[in-house]
Amino acid sequence: MKYDNPFPGMNPYLERPHLWWDFHNALISALANDIGPRLPHKYRADLKQRTEVEYLCDPAESMTRRAPTPSLEDTNAVRVLMPREVKVTWLQVEAAPDREVVTVIEVLSPTNKAPGTGRYRYLRKREVIAARYVNLVEIDLLRRGPPMPLETSLPASDYRILVCRGFEHPSALLYPFTVQQAIPKFTLPLLLRDEELEVDLGAIVNRMHHTARYGKVARYHEPPPEPAFEGEVGAWVKERVAGFVAAG
Repeated sequence: MKYDNPFPGMNPYLERPHLWWDFHNALISALANDIGPRLPHKYRADLKQRTEVEYLCDPAESMTRRAPTPSLEDTNAVRVLMPREVKVTWLQVEAAPDREVVTVIEVLSPTNKAPGTGRYRYLRKREVIAARYVNLVEIDLLRRGPPMPLETSLPASDYRILVCRGFEHPSALLYPFTVQQAIPKFTLPLLLRDEELEVDLGAIVNRMHHTARYGKVARYHEPPPEPAFEGEVGAWVKERVAGFVAAG
């Protein structure tokens, strides 16, 4: 089947705040539906959920930008930016009969990547997973915010998938890719000596773009969300969405 995602891999327009949380949680569910039926008999995929607090402005920016002092005649009724609670899902692969946690799959959220409490809590969770020799698959489909730290220098990329096998810590596999590339397939780690699964994340994202009709709400007539694409890449992005808009 031909899908209508105008990009070969991750679609940066899905990073828009009005789309991201729907896409994030739907992607975790789609991963569960893809992985669950293919797992060896002793495993099961379990959707988990936590509450995170999303701050809608950059605290550092709010400290440095000062508006002119208004006069009494300039008074207007306004609404202020307030933090909000969001429900975030992740996926856990467990082994029967004791529900042993074998693999954790995380799709990073804006609260994980932005400096502050959310990032600190996620990094602490990452450390606990490593200390317990649990496998971790960390999927970063957000360009905004610094990538999660590694001991090894990170190659330049827009997005990345990190696969950490518990029995190989601290070694891991990193799959970096750009907006111009297909999302690489990765292998889902399980317990030692069990056959691992290949996961085609790109195919899942393409199906989601089609079935959720994201093309109707992605605002392709506007520039993509920050950070902006520069130079040749920016021109390439503009050309991709122009073709999509022209095709209706």
